[in-house]
Parts: sequence; structure tokens; C-alpha cells
Amino acid sequence: MAFIYRLLPMFTAALVAASFYAQFSYPFDFPYWAAAGVVCLPLSAFLIARRRVAYADLAEKMLPTLLLIVSLAFSMLLSEGALSMWLIIVLAAVATYLSLELLFFLAFMPSRYPVNGLSRVNIAYVPLTVWYAVATSTGLITFLHSPVWFHVAGMILLGIVIFRTTGHPEATPEQNRRWMLVGAFAGLHLGLLGIILPVSMTAQGMVGMILFSAILRMRRYLYNPMPGRRQAIAEAVAAIVILGVALGTTRWL
Repeated sequence: MAFIYRLLPMFTAALVAASFYAQFSYPFDFPYWAAAGVVCLPLSAFLIARRRVAYADLAEKMLPTLLLIVSLAFSMLLSEGALSMWLIIVLAAVATYLSLELLFFLAFMPSRYPVNGLSRVNIAYVPLTVWYAVATSTGLITFLHSPVWFHVAGMILLGIVIFRTTGHPEATPEQNRRWMLVGAFAGLHLGLLGIILPVSMTAQGMVGMILFSAILRMRRYLYNPMPGRRQAIAEAVAAIVILGVALGTTRWL
């Protein structure tokens, strides 16, 4: 039985890739094929973690991956070109495999589980999740005139989930609740910025990615061991430069 569980990460990643490819092949069937791929992740995670990992802990560790897969599926609405298609498929498959593989180690082989392994990859997923979610949502406003409240509400929910599930391992429940409020506040501003800022959907995604990543990184400076002063200055300068390049090179609408 353990052998079957061992194969689940690879098998599930293949299923997600196949379902996403099928969705691109049959775009008018959206979202059925994509939804089938999205559902594969929580089902496999439940099977691996059942009676081995607490469900609350499982949800916190796997929600960021699920959020990324949902954002990738959502982005299919406006995705164009073979490169974009394969990038989405590969990202979905790799994220699924990596998270389930780490979950398997946590559940069955704790001695081989890297310290805070899932927490680290969840942080790495944040820029991708935000970029695809923001770019697609603002694109729907531009091209399909979708309701602006849908975009704002989506960004608030995105901020709450991201800031709650990527909390520092040493954070207290009260601190996590406060960071959820910070996430909602950041999401609200990001949603309003998406309505007001007259730039392309790609630039909107870049702005959202930088905003969320910068705030999450600042949170790291509240816990020991804190990064050094020089590193903080270098990271701040890099974020400002990237933001400036993104806004300075994009086409303003």
C-alpha cells in the first residue's frame, strides 16, 4: 500500500498536466477539464495525509499549492500561444509533484522531510500565484468588462489566504489573524489599483507580484534570525528597480 502512496505525487502531476492539456485542446469545454485537474490535488493530498497529518495542518500546508493551480487554471481564459500553454501545464505539474512529494515525506518519512519544506515552497509559489491571478482578472475587466467588484473581492480573498497560509512557523495564532487583516488590506489596495492603473494586464500582474512579495518579505524581518541591514537595503532597492522597470517599459492604456 505504501508503494501506491509513493507513486501518487508523480501520478497526480501527470493527471493535472493531462487535464490542463485537454482543456487547452477543448477550450469551449472550460472549466470542466481544468476543474478535474484542480480536484486531483486535494484528493491526493487527503489520501497521503489521512490519519498521518492533522487536517488543519494539511489545509495550511497545501492551500498555497491549490491556490497556484487554481490561478493557473483561471489564466487559461486569456492565455494565448504555445509557449504560454506549455508554461502553464509545466508549472501546474511541477508544483503538484513537488508539494505532494514533500507531503509524502512529512507523512511517511519524517526523517527525510526538509525543515519547513512545504512552508518554503509555499512562499516561492506566491509570486506566480499573484501574477497569474492579477493579470487574468484585470484582463477580464479590459476585454470582457467583467464586474470590478469581482476583481476587488478576489484580490481581498487572495490576500487573506496567502498571508494566512504562508505565516512564519513561530507566529502565534493572534499574529496570524493580524496578518490576515494585513493581507485583506493589501488585497483591497491591489484590487483598487487594478481598476485605476491604466497599464497592460502583464504589468498589473507584475505590480501585484511585487506588492505582495515585498510585504511578505518585510514580515520575515519580524522574526529571528533577522536578515542583515545590507540585505534589507539591497532587497528594497531591487524591488523599487523592478517596479520602475515594469511600469516604465509597459504600454500605458
